Amino acid sequence: MGWSDRWRRAFGLATVGALAGAGLACGPSGALDGAPDTSGGAAGETVRLEVTHRSEWRQLWIEGATDLPDGAHVNYQVVHELGERAPADEWPAANLISSGRAAVRDGQYWTRINTFNWPPGAVRVRVQFPLPPQPPEVAARYGALGEHLTGNNIVDLAGTKAVEVEHTFDHRR
Repeated sequence: MGWSDRWRRAFGLATVGALAGAGLACGPSGALDGAPDTSGGAAGETVRLEVTHRSEWRQLWIEGATDLPDGAHVNYQVVHELGERAPADEWPAANLISSGRAAVRDGQYWTRINTFNWPPGAVRVRVQFPLPPQPPEVAARYGALGEHLTGNNIVDLAGTKAVEVEHTFDHRR
């Protein structure tokens, strides 16, 4: 199992634990992005979610465009390949694996990560929506567990439907 699969399983299990503690139920699985929902259920919502990066003087900017409404939150995780290969006590920087949330505003979201002491290497960025909590109007539109989402960018995270995009690049000093 690769580092991407291990992360997805661990992140999904953590999400399920949080949702179980909140007493939320799971919804059905989704259809293809941009295509009509052919599952026989009610029409769903598709979400455009894009991610890219730029590096500026020891700072990594994770940026994206989306058609999500203002106030929606996306979750992100940034993983440097060394963060998956070496024990944490051997890392040259404490943040080779970093995660968090970013709010959408005017169709954009962003976050900044300090890359001081990062060695060269492959980096993977994963962005997901709608991991809870979301504002009430966002949860009502897309479902508390993404049950109203459809599209080919939908993944199942232990019962939660989420839009997921990945971006990989080679970090250079």
